[in-house]
Amino acid sequence: MGSNRGGGVNAARKPLYLDVAQANEVELEAVALRVKAHERADSFYPLRRISRVVVTGKVEWQTAALLACLEYGIPVAFRGRDGVLVGHCLSDRSSQTSLETLLHAAADSPEGDRLYHNWRVHEEMRWVKRMERACQLTLQGSVAHSVLPQVEPLVQARLPCRFGQFAGQLQAPIASHVVEVLAAYGFSDNIQLPLTRRVHLSREMEKLLLLEAYWLVVRGEVPHLFADRGLRYSVVHFYESHQGHFEERARIALNRLWRTLKHEEAD
Repeated sequence: MGSNRGGGVNAARKPLYLDVAQANEVELEAVALRVKAHERADSFYPLRRISRVVVTGKVEWQTAALLACLEYGIPVAFRGRDGVLVGHCLSDRSSQTSLETLLHAAADSPEGDRLYHNWRVHEEMRWVKRMERACQLTLQGSVAHSVLPQVEPLVQARLPCRFGQFAGQLQAPIASHVVEVLAAYGFSDNIQLPLTRRVHLSREMEKLLLLEAYWLVVRGEVPHLFADRGLRYSVVHFYESHQGHFEERARIALNRLWRTLKHEEAD
């Protein structure tokens, strides 16, 4: 697997092989593994592009990097210099039911539908609490639609454009990123279609990331308006500048959904 920070949306996940003869340390940088090599430039491997990691020899691992692999469901195998397997690090997602399978089961079950709805509401409630801390205000309401009228003026006061323009220009980069993140979780190409009227994961993730953009602005991460490049470029630049943060929040929400639906499957 070659070093890559980007890649196409539909790029397949591939194994990453690390040998102590070429690599001496693995760290986490945003949502990628940073591999430090002997007398060579560091290499970066986006976590969403890795299917598994095979380590040969005593390559040093930063704890945060190993935990990120587990959270992304990436198994890590450690082998001795002779190639003999020493052991594995496996997450609870590595060899179990995929989120897509769990989601389809939830769509066919009244209890699964209820759990999905509860997950969606709780994600919004968590965002409201974080927004309250960011703006140091008590917001009236517990979910997004009830607090957005209070949040919009706070966001507007910091924007170089109208609130509606900001939200509108974010739709395309968010939608594209959501497809990419869900593809890394193993979803098929038709994930943008709703499973039922209430179960529509890509739509929910797009909404959560848009709310996250508002949170960033209130926190002081103000989009810079490039007068010579236009508003669209400026907003896309804002999103791409914080893509690691958006992906981290998406991953956290998806992992919570997986645990919620997995618990239902176990019952």
